Amino acid sequence: MKMNKSILALALGLSVAGAVNAGTVYITGSTAARSVVYTTLATAGSVFSSAPTITTYGSASASGATYMIFSGTLVGGGASVVDCLWSGSEAGLSDVATPNNETFADPAFANGAVNTASPTHTVAAQVNLAMADNAQGYSRTPTPAVSGTFVGVIPFDWVRNNGNFTGGNVTDIQIRAALGGLCPLAFFSGNAADTTSYVYVSGRDSSSGTRVNAFGDSGFGILSAPVQVEVNASGVMQQDPANPGVYGDDFGFSSGGTLAGTLGSSTTAASGNIDQVNGGNGFSVIAYLGVADANTAHTAGGTILTYNGVAESAAAIAEGAYTFWGNEYIYKATVGNNAEINLVDTRIVNNIGTYADGVKLISIANMHATRNGPTSDPYHN
Repeated sequence: MKMNKSILALALGLSVAGAVNAGTVYITGSTAARSVVYTTLATAGSVFSSAPTITTYGSASASGATYMIFSGTLVGGGASVVDCLWSGSEAGLSDVATPNNETFADPAFANGAVNTASPTHTVAAQVNLAMADNAQGYSRTPTPAVSGTFVGVIPFDWVRNNGNFTGGNVTDIQIRAALGGLCPLAFFSGNAADTTSYVYVSGRDSSSGTRVNAFGDSGFGILSAPVQVEVNASGVMQQDPANPGVYGDDFGFSSGGTLAGTLGSSTTAASGNIDQVNGGNGFSVIAYLGVADANTAHTAGGTILTYNGVAESAAAIAEGAYTFWGNEYIYKATVGNNAEINLVDTRIVNNIGTYADGVKLISIANMHATRNGPTSDPYHN
């Protein structure tokens, strides 16, 4: 029996179109956790039966890229693609709870390379899984409830730039004052003469789980509106894109890596950089970052600070002495679940602890302290 050519073409077209998104699992969420998720997905036998083909976009570092595509055969499953967009914990939680579509790199154009530029070809897709640096109850999207699994502990650091503040420690009280936007250097230095220079927080936007933990742990308030600033790589204050002419506002960087790259800048009086918020020459910036981004900032010339007198380390976190850390979760959208999504979720949950290096992620098994969330104190088990 002969088939009309146009009908055959239509049938083939439908078949191809149906295969475009078949077998693709879409993941968003925490930028702080992405490098450990990258290792989990990239290692043969963890999620994929053999090492997958990997394409990344947006960074010279594959494990630090904004967009990641993993193509291969799942352990216990068939051929599949895991497509990642690291947009921030709060954005990820909103994506799975609402649920939302996000714009991912199109797997049809994956080239198996590390691409420093953003993807040219993209695809809008419903998010299936999201990594988050805090439990949903401590997020901006507490409802509707979605299924989440605790997979480890994510450490954070406070970092200062090369400004007029030259100290090595920061406290909760100082952070809260700086987030208020009118904090003289004297509050940090203890020098009564330091009243004409100010210390500001440069931070993340409201899509960030790092921000949730920084605001919660310091007692500022997860949902409180801060006065934050942004500086460029030369230490020049930038305007809020949504409010031209405003330099101190509730805005921030969408990427911890971009923020880290600004903290090597000098904003001392000698640099000539103008304080666009309170006036005068010279100011100081402190910022909250995931450990990998804090190390990037340190390499660029920033200084990692002790927090309430305690240096960040796996041991200090495990015993509850250092408190700036979050509980890392993987969340699953309620709608659109299928066996493949559940399989990827399970394989990440069961294997991510193996790649918890004690630096970017701490294994649950190594923790001797527990906390419910960023607004509560740790207690020793």
